[in-house]
Amino acid sequence: MIKPKNKAAFGLSSPIHYAWIVIAIAAFMHMAGGSIRQAFGVLIVPLQDEMGWNAATVTLAYALASIVGALLAPMSGICTDRYGARKVIMVGVITFAVGALMTGVVSEIWHLWISYGLFLGVAQACFNVPIITTASYWFRTHLGYGIGFLQASHGLGPAVMAIVVSALITGASWKMAFWSIAIIGGIAMLLLMAFFRNRPADIGGGAFGAAEPDEPEERDPVRERARVKAFRTSMQSTTTFWKLVSVHFLGCVSHAIVIIYIVPIAVLAGVDEVTAAGVLSTLALVSVSTRFLTPVISDYIGARGTMATSFMWQGLPVLMLFWAQDPWQFYMFAVIFGIGYGGEGSAFPVINRQYFGRGPMGSSFGWQQFGAGSGMAMGAWVGGALFWLFDSYTATILVSTFTSVAGAAVIMSMEPTSRMLIPNWEDTIPAVPAAADD
Repeated sequence: MIKPKNKAAFGLSSPIHYAWIVIAIAAFMHMAGGSIRQAFGVLIVPLQDEMGWNAATVTLAYALASIVGALLAPMSGICTDRYGARKVIMVGVITFAVGALMTGVVSEIWHLWISYGLFLGVAQACFNVPIITTASYWFRTHLGYGIGFLQASHGLGPAVMAIVVSALITGASWKMAFWSIAIIGGIAMLLLMAFFRNRPADIGGGAFGAAEPDEPEERDPVRERARVKAFRTSMQSTTTFWKLVSVHFLGCVSHAIVIIYIVPIAVLAGVDEVTAAGVLSTLALVSVSTRFLTPVISDYIGARGTMATSFMWQGLPVLMLFWAQDPWQFYMFAVIFGIGYGGEGSAFPVINRQYFGRGPMGSSFGWQQFGAGSGMAMGAWVGGALFWLFDSYTATILVSTFTSVAGAAVIMSMEPTSRMLIPNWEDTIPAVPAAADD
């Protein structure tokens, strides 16, 4: 009898490497935890019709969630490096469930700002940074495939959730929609976290592609903190690190405008609400393919050129919205835009590995997620503010295109990914005095 060789949680064995099980769990967390935020566009019109709130005050909830997520992202990264991803994600599960339950019973606009803006913003920070950080630890080789699968799930969630939430709100009630998400999603995530592990050493195994198992995690806490600080300082001393933060910001401004305002833009053109929600689902569904393929391609040919191409592909198709009037035109836009949208942000973990190597990435990913969250908040706010100012989406569309093109330019100004930027970062770790003998 052939016995499985791969170690798993609880001392069990697995027929596949446990890295893929961790990625599958992380993918579900990514999909469930981020789906409400990414599908926010379908909530605007119902809240305008049922509550009488205007688009600017409604989208402020999304902007607040993005701001809270952005501000807490560096802290989430620090906590991930210090306490492990699993504990941070558990905080995210709790705040996600509470926020969704509260959102189901909002009656005043400020209720939405607290339930969605605050609680789901905290959940966002507790999901995004630890999940990406953990994925990077579990792969010595073929990181692109692991990240691709993870990022594809992040696109699939909104594709499904936009239609589900819209149908539940239309056919049942607002409360039913969000309470179903909180209860079913929360229970499923809690069960899966029992099998989630931070690093291969937690089960006595090795990363995917490693020749030998990782050493057990019995490190000196003082030295480990010095190691984290040395890696963070080395990364942040490069201009490329801060360019990556700015690129995250620009790309997220661009697609935040689209995913938040594509439904209102389509409804304004005469498309019914469910059909307009289908446009958002379509672009999210199409993005699944490039969310998977872009990290894989980047792993083989380098992430810089691949990412720049995706940024251009995300930005230029937005100009199609100037003449889109019929449903088929919006769906055609969704297909074309979705290709670039999926590739825009999915290769960031790969380009980080190519530039900075293997190290404690939590706090550094946190800063880059700060750029992303700030961009999402800015895009959400700017789109509504420009519509309020000009009574049209013309300026909003132009801003979306400009920020993506600017992001591509910044990417191409960075160094080629063929050379690691901080190969000797471990040499900067200060010596830790040995403990005195008793």
